[in-house]
Amino acid sequence: MEANLVTDPKILNVLNELIQREPIFHRPELGRTRADFEQMTESTFWEVGASGRRYSRQYVLDEMEKRYASPEEDTWQTRDFHCLEIAAENY
Repeated sequence: MEANLVTDPKILNVLNELIQREPIFHRPELGRTRADFEQMTESTFWEVGASGRRYSRQYVLDEMEKRYASPEEDTWQTRDFHCLEIAAENY
């Protein structure tokens, strides 16, 4: 494993909390409405998809609103998490 991909043991609690939320928009217990998603993100939020493409907050909110209007079984799998503090209290 590359050294920069190892999570500092001092922030393992943060890593574990973030893992519970990822993928954030696919956790119905965290919210199902556009208002919920807006509250989970700030106005400058953007996301990088699996393809590497960057998606705006507006696009993500629109897509999540559509997805929850016609829900289908989610088959997302996430793995190989790492966490890095990039600024005070920002990970």
